[in-house]
Amino acid sequence: MIIPVPGVITVVLVLLQLVAAVASSWAAWPMWAALAVSALAAACLVTERHRWGRLLARGEYGS
Repeated sequence: MIIPVPGVITVVLVLLQLVAAVASSWAAWPMWAALAVSALAAACLVTERHRWGRLLARGEYGS
């Protein structure tokens, strides 16, 4: 079941997922793999910024 939540909650949940992915990759994987995960997380931050701005500015609900 999908439950819509306010935009700020959507942004926080995605940020928590990215932090968990980066932190756990550095703790568990070799450096080359952790670097790849970190680069992908950074790319996600760049590509999500317009969506996050829209979610936060209008108080929209995320999906």
